Amino acid sequence: MDDYLLLEQMSAGNKEAFDEFYQRYHQYIFQIAYKVLANRPEAEDITQEVFIEIYQKCDQYQASRGSIKAWVAVKTRSRSIDRLRKKPEMLADKLEDIIINASPAADQFVIEKMEKDLLRAALLKLPLPQQQAIYHMYYDQFTQKEIALKTNRPLGSVKSSIRYGLQNLKKQKSLLRWIGSGGGDK
Repeated sequence: MDDYLLLEQMSAGNKEAFDEFYQRYHQYIFQIAYKVLANRPEAEDITQEVFIEIYQKCDQYQASRGSIKAWVAVKTRSRSIDRLRKKPEMLADKLEDIIINASPAADQFVIEKMEKDLLRAALLKLPLPQQQAIYHMYYDQFTQKEIALKTNRPLGSVKSSIRYGLQNLKKQKSLLRWIGSGGGDK
């Protein structure tokens, strides 16, 4: 039975259709959630939440917007990112992992390791020159010389902006961990 037919039967309350859909997508949903969260219990929670949402709102799927597999993936990724945003300590761990492993030789690591919107949210808290330098380096994949030319700034200033920007991202990680521990609530 194809996935679309399963969704139709699920919207009519067919438990067997839900069971089959669950068997097909359980591992897929869990893997996406785990990749974003890097936390098994949280990924398991998200997997269950996504299945509940799919069962309750399976009529929201629109074939014109993509495959069912893509719909499920987007839903899972969105719920996982929402979970990261609600739990500062998890976001702090993500930032720490990125900052520890970021180096000039591994520019692409930041983009591959962290969801782009999480990085954008962290970048928005940086001073504008640091935002621009890091954005151009990691998103536009410009060299430091190209950034200097594009922004009409000295090369040394661009290098400093990138270095200080990464340090400020590390400070954000520390602040998030402090707030998550209750330190910011007093």
